[in-house]
Amino acid sequence: GVRWTVILSGVLWLVSMASFYPPLGRARYAALLSVAAGLPPVADKARRTAMRGQLDVNCLMFLAAAGAVALGEYTEAAAVTFLFAISEALEGRATARARDALSAIVQLKPVTANIVNPVTRDLVVVPASAVAEGTTVSVRPGDKVPCDGVVLEGKSTVDESSLTGESRPVSKGPGSAVSGGTVNSGAAELVVRTTSTTNDSAVARLIRLMEEAQSNRSETEQLVDEFARVYTPVVVILALLMCTVPWVWGAEAGRAWSMNGLVMLVIACPCALIISTPVTYVAAGAAASQRGVLIKGGQHLEGLGRVKNICFDKTGTLTRGVFE
Repeated sequence: GVRWTVILSGVLWLVSMASFYPPLGRARYAALLSVAAGLPPVADKARRTAMRGQLDVNCLMFLAAAGAVALGEYTEAAAVTFLFAISEALEGRATARARDALSAIVQLKPVTANIVNPVTRDLVVVPASAVAEGTTVSVRPGDKVPCDGVVLEGKSTVDESSLTGESRPVSKGPGSAVSGGTVNSGAAELVVRTTSTTNDSAVARLIRLMEEAQSNRSETEQLVDEFARVYTPVVVILALLMCTVPWVWGAEAGRAWSMNGLVMLVIACPCALIISTPVTYVAAGAAASQRGVLIKGGQHLEGLGRVKNICFDKTGTLTRGVFE
């Protein structure tokens, strides 16, 4: 969940806004406590980035908050701190939910397999990862198919809903293809000859797709990252020049331009742009995965946003798969 320091920062920021009512002017100092509660994680990230000789949005956010404090705009500093801290917290929460959904998919992967001894026909239980291509395995009722394969013996039904969304069990018999991770939901044993290993099964491919989706960034996300990579150093360098060079023309000019440099840091902080993009995509992906919909990253979400019509041909995708 959201860290208590972020919640405290938000509460103190709201308290500080009472300072706009003149009799409660001292409430503005609550904003300093808000900054103290919410800024340390951002400052730590900014420090680590600066130690690598780089500048990122964490550096800009830290400098904007520090500049607002230096200008005496404590409520503004608290607003910048809290909004960025809550966006980080929401992104972390959404990422955790997506990770939980991925963990649920990983659990589809079979753990063990029953290998049929070709001579004695006895069953030998081995880790599913040890099953080689071309091995004969037994899939009893309720067992998961360890790898993709072809049925040699037996007739039963297989639950493929975890992979296809098809809620009706599919009948399987000799010659039928079965996918790793699906479940023998019938009452009879199936003898299967594997055609792949667990690393090449349908479930393994699904897991890899979801892992790739975590790093699959859309054009908009890449554009924002590229913009921040160029924009941040430019703003920081300009502010630094404004705060240092004018002192050559005297203390009065130096103080005036230093104030202008701090003001520029605050107003140039692109809070809305930085906050909105990652949270939107991560939250949408996590919400979809919680409902059983797997989306391969932000660029596919953008593609879905342009879709006008959708055709479904899978029984059970829109219904329960129960025929009347």
